[in-house]
Amino acid sequence: MDVNEAIQNRHSVRQYTDKKIEGDVLSSLEEEINRVNVESGLHVRLIKDDPKAFTGLLAKNVSKFVGVENYLAIIGPESPDLDEKAGYYGERLVLRAQELGLNTCWAKTASKKDVKKGLESGYKDVISIAIGYGANQGVPHKSKPIEKFADIDGAPEWFVNGVKSAMLAPTAMNKQNFR
Repeated sequence: MDVNEAIQNRHSVRQYTDKKIEGDVLSSLEEEINRVNVESGLHVRLIKDDPKAFTGLLAKNVSKFVGVENYLAIIGPESPDLDEKAGYYGERLVLRAQELGLNTCWAKTASKKDVKKGLESGYKDVISIAIGYGANQGVPHKSKPIEKFADIDGAPEWFVNGVKSAMLAPTAMNKQNFR
């Protein structure tokens, strides 16, 4: 699977099996996390085998997470572009996970006491991404018409393809508040 296929096939998954992330999949994921950290200056951490992380009321009752034991903690030094960096590099990790046969879901609902305890001064825990082997592959979300995102009349193919990929990207509450 290449990145374009990963973009097409990736959907938010909230229910996970108990299959462990290990072997070549784990090694490849950790390699990509290391590359992201070096390139971005972020401090992304893979937290494994934490069955309590997604068990709070919001995670269980509103977001409907089940069986999440692994997640990526997206952490970085506080700066004006931290949220943008977290989104860009977090999605890069999400797509790599999809290529590796893993499923993911962006989440603000994780209880990350251990992560927050270990934060260095000046660093912020931005967001979490549930990761693991999904009980299903998720479902595509509804999208607005392409014309709501960009004026594509006469646009080159590469631009139209980029807009179509952006339309598939996760957004908070699936609002797709971008143009």
